[in-house]
Parts: sequence; structure tokens; C-alpha cells
Amino acid sequence: MIPDLVFPAVGMLLIGLGWPLARRRIRPNRWYGLRLPATFADERVWYEANAVAGRDMMAVGAAVGLTGLLLPAAGLHPNLVAVGCAAILTVGSLAATLRAWRLANRLYRRYAAQRPRSTLP
Repeated sequence: MIPDLVFPAVGMLLIGLGWPLARRRIRPNRWYGLRLPATFADERVWYEANAVAGRDMMAVGAAVGLTGLLLPAAGLHPNLVAVGCAAILTVGSLAATLRAWRLANRLYRRYAAQRPRSTLP
């Protein structure tokens, strides 16, 4: 019975961790969020990239949680459920991370191009 609750709990945890990021409630910090040179260089990049990362994290959490609830109810073997949930978690996390990383770098380049150039004497 306990293994049937692990993946739904992981899904809820991901949703809970992604919510404040998606709502732009987390200020730049060293511990929580998408921490890249681009996100630390510009606060606008931090909030925008972390909002996308948070929404993606919530989507992956929902997919893992629902899969962890529905597959055992369908009568699948627990090992197949675990493999399916782990695959969704792995692929979803990788895709979300790459998407947010690319977005952060793209936003950083865009904002850097908009900054006025300083004139040195």
C-alpha cells in the first residue's frame, strides 16, 4: 500500500514547490528556483524564467501524481507503475529544465541588448 502513495506524494510535492515559482513569489536566492548565471544577472529574467519553470514543475507533478494514482487502479503490476512514473518524472524534469534554461538565456540576451551602453571618457 505504501508504494502506491509514493508517486502521488512526489507529484503533490512538485506541485507545491512549483506553485510559488509560478506565482513569482520567490525572490532571487541561493537555494530555491532556477539558479543560472542569466537568472542572477537580471531580476526580470529570474522572475520570468522561474515562472515558466514553476508551471512546468507543476505540470510534471500533476502527470506523475495522476499516473501514480491511475495505473495501480487499472491493475498494473507495481513495477510497471514505478517504471512509468519514473519515466514521466525523468523525461518531464529534463524537458522542463532545458526549456527554462533556454528561456533564461534568451531573455538575458534580449534584456542585455536593450540596456543603454555606457560611454567611457
